[in-house]
Amino acid sequence: MNTSAISPNSIDLIVTSPPYNVDIQYNSHRDDISYAEYLEFTRTWLSKCFEFLKDDGRFCLNIPLDKNKGVQQSVGADITTIAKQVGFQYHSTIIWNEGNISRRTA
Repeated sequence: MNTSAISPNSIDLIVTSPPYNVDIQYNSHRDDISYAEYLEFTRTWLSKCFEFLKDDGRFCLNIPLDKNKGVQQSVGADITTIAKQVGFQYHSTIIWNEGNISRRTA
């Protein structure tokens, strides 16, 4: 991905739902790498996001709390830790309970 057109400290809000590493077929990303590789991949894109955000910018991340495909992993906790390591300040967690919605709506 080419991000050269994006200046550092130029974005007010980033909302993203990155690959979860659960072997979903993407055209541009391998989604079945080792967990260590996944966390390094995550560190890379989180660092870029932090670089692009303004000092008072906001970052919203949609990720699973846990991953149970293969081996149990605390994805939410691990990614939050990495985000704090690259410079983000933690604000809060919002739980999206998908069990109480119709599959026809978002």
